[in-house]
Amino acid sequence: MKYFQHFLQKPWLYLCIVLIGVSLKFYRPDYKLFWFDEICTIGHTSGNQFFHSPVNEIKNISFYTGQLHLKNRETTLGSQLKGLFSGTNLTPLHYPFLMIWYRTVGDDPIHYRLFSVFIFLITLPFLFLLARTLFQSGLAGWIAISLYAVSPYIHLYALEARYYILWAFFLIIWHYLLLKAIQQQKLKGWIAYSIIGVLALYTSVFSGIILFGHALYVWFLHKNLRLKYSMVVAVILICYSPWMYSIFMNSQQIVHSLEWHKISSELPIWGPLINQLLGFVRVFSFYKEYFLFWDNINALMSPSLILEFAVNLLVLVFIVICFIFLMKRSKKKISWFIVLMLVPGFIFFFISDIARNSITSVWLRYLIFNTIGIFLLVSYYLSQKLKDGKSIYILFYAGIILISLISVITISKHRHWYLGGSWQQKFIEDARFFSQADHPLVITDYSHWLGMGGAMVVFNECDSDAIDILQVSAGDKNLKERIPMDTYSDIYVFHASEALIENLTEQFTDQMQALTHEDISPMWQINLN
Repeated sequence: MKYFQHFLQKPWLYLCIVLIGVSLKFYRPDYKLFWFDEICTIGHTSGNQFFHSPVNEIKNISFYTGQLHLKNRETTLGSQLKGLFSGTNLTPLHYPFLMIWYRTVGDDPIHYRLFSVFIFLITLPFLFLLARTLFQSGLAGWIAISLYAVSPYIHLYALEARYYILWAFFLIIWHYLLLKAIQQQKLKGWIAYSIIGVLALYTSVFSGIILFGHALYVWFLHKNLRLKYSMVVAVILICYSPWMYSIFMNSQQIVHSLEWHKISSELPIWGPLINQLLGFVRVFSFYKEYFLFWDNINALMSPSLILEFAVNLLVLVFIVICFIFLMKRSKKKISWFIVLMLVPGFIFFFISDIARNSITSVWLRYLIFNTIGIFLLVSYYLSQKLKDGKSIYILFYAGIILISLISVITISKHRHWYLGGSWQQKFIEDARFFSQADHPLVITDYSHWLGMGGAMVVFNECDSDAIDILQVSAGDKNLKERIPMDTYSDIYVFHASEALIENLTEQFTDQMQALTHEDISPMWQINLN
């Protein structure tokens, strides 16, 4: 028994779990649909020199998919940076890194995802250092990185071409550097902390919540550092002030762009609480549904979801137990460091959602900064129990790892990010529908709510090069004359406005026919017979 207890405190078991988690990041990273947000990533990386779609010109699909390859544009890094920073973006730093990355690694869509995988990999040693430094325990560090490596939440975003994993990377380093700067009391430590703080803010404006938490931690638990830390905060904010000014000057545009978070019905006060607790659970359990909106949980309660609910409830209870243990067992400076990781963000999103009648907190990607605290408190609980010689708690660890791995495998089997949503599946079915035709023409005015970006999702998913696309003006009365009818096997009208459908119906009369396929988006066909 003593040998077994000694073995559990060595790194080998946890390194094996890490290797499994790392290996899964390279399992079909291109399998999932390259989604709208990822298309936007390429657009921002181009310096906001958005995709060109000539009106009233028939173009082969390769013209559109080719625009996703930024090397074809032959734009300079300087022009891309100028275009990026001349616009308004709450997460601007991600894209300069990608500008360098695609020039070095490649510009296929998969390469943008591999950047996230790369950042995931280099995050692991810093998370180890953070846990080891905070808890003075190498075992806690090994447990933390093993949990992080197989977390389905992290897995999801490590395989998405977005800024989330980069943000987590900077925040983990930022937490670690605060601890080291406090311990060492050296100028270089505060300089490093300030630099990473600036980078974190430029990666996401929500990093300001973490800065606020750090300020509270220093103010109440390290009173001798109040003046010094205030100067550090001033330096960070001065460096971020140009972007704060840009945000302020474009605040109306930013608020308008976030209007889609709002809902028409009244948000119950418990809504944001449930959403965020669900986010904590999803760190380890991601069995089927990406999220369940608070207003349709009952409608979605299938037998498989009842099982998932039971598993999630157990995970939530386990997290609560870990939190209680942390508050009772750990030193005040440890427990409050984690509390101030979690609580400010929790309160911010609660107040924001109630005030705006929105469900921002249901979009778990915004809450990735809070997951770091969850990894730490669970790591502390398990490491302390194992150090106390309670080997039975390895079963708790094994249970969390098993749930996480099952969740990761479930995610890997699906073609789109939102596992419970059929609306994304339509983009996959649209692409399959077009690709099956011999030589189709697709007519559109990009009136879908996702605009041209939504159509680009479909075009990128198509596996046929024999597809032509015609963007038209909805009110053009000469469309029939522009279309060489004899050239195509099929003519489809896709992502079209009511005005375009009415116009085409007037020009083609009985040849216009609405398709009744339930799996695809609303679409019309111009009969060639």
